[in-house]
Amino acid sequence: MSSTVVRRVWQRSGFRGKLLGTLLWPASLGYAVIVQLRNLFFTRGWIQSVRLPRPVISIGNLTVGGTGKTPTCVWLAGELRRQGFKVGILSRGYRRKETQPVILQPSKMSSDIAQNEDELAQAGDEPLMMARLYEQTVGVGADRMQSAQELLRREDVDVFVLDDGFQHRQIQRDVDLVLLGSDYSGRVLPAGPFREPRGNLKRGDYWLLTGAEAEWRRHLPPDRSIAAFTGSLQPVDMITFDAHRWKRYPLTILHHSKILTVTGIANPQKLYQTIHEWEGQIVHTLEFPDHHAYSTKDWQEISRMARLIDLIITTEKDILKLIRYPFARDKLMALRVGMHVAGGEQLVAAVVGRIREACSRDS
Repeated sequence: MSSTVVRRVWQRSGFRGKLLGTLLWPASLGYAVIVQLRNLFFTRGWIQSVRLPRPVISIGNLTVGGTGKTPTCVWLAGELRRQGFKVGILSRGYRRKETQPVILQPSKMSSDIAQNEDELAQAGDEPLMMARLYEQTVGVGADRMQSAQELLRREDVDVFVLDDGFQHRQIQRDVDLVLLGSDYSGRVLPAGPFREPRGNLKRGDYWLLTGAEAEWRRHLPPDRSIAAFTGSLQPVDMITFDAHRWKRYPLTILHHSKILTVTGIANPQKLYQTIHEWEGQIVHTLEFPDHHAYSTKDWQEISRMARLIDLIITTEKDILKLIRYPFARDKLMALRVGMHVAGGEQLVAAVVGRIREACSRDS
């Protein structure tokens, strides 16, 4: 099913959405039972989880995509680095082609675009984005324990940040930060957007509300409201790749520009919103599935639609997959965004406290 049809099913929109939602309800019920049994086994210790040799901060969510997990990983890793910690991010590397762990170390990465294509296949788009655009050290692999061990063999790390880790209970964590976004109601997969029942949010230590704040606060434990923070993705600037380096431009370059948007993410609405806020004119849009691997045919379609426009605007993880193709100089740009957390210094202080407690316990 296309992403549009999936959304209609999840929102029970129209006759087709309601019909498919009803047909998928038994599958959702079965999925929820399996998920809850799995959680019970981990909670009771019937399935053992493993403790890594360094403290672990998990960043995850309850739903499929769209809450800002990767920007939050980048934000928290950056804040911890400013506190003096050496941070390693552990990522699954969605849709990567390599089966063995891959370690991305920014200081050892080439600026050659041809190698960038190899790295994309080995690591996946989001890990490569964190390493190339934000200079984060990233261990990539489905087996996070194996990735962590390989990362420690190559580089000293004080703390691990587990990207998309709320459901990854094989690894013990010292902090569970759960992101709660615009999807606040509905069923579990496949008839809804939830990976596990909404009540499981109570398993978190802290919550970052990136959408539907009022609705989510009604579901949080009232005695732990101090552990809930509000986050939002904020536009920073525009970037393009030229002469083996990244160049930055202010957001004002969008003003009155004729724009083609090209996206391969779960929800591009915030990109469109930013362009409109800066009075850019979106002439055409091309939306591909999340984590899309761009082909020569895609490039040809983009080039054809871009003939009479000023800028091709895409996202940070998409530009890494598009820079291998020839575009006019400074025409292909990506909107760079950052996670802003209201009261973020309190959240960082709480996380640092947990890290120090873990270090004291393990010493």
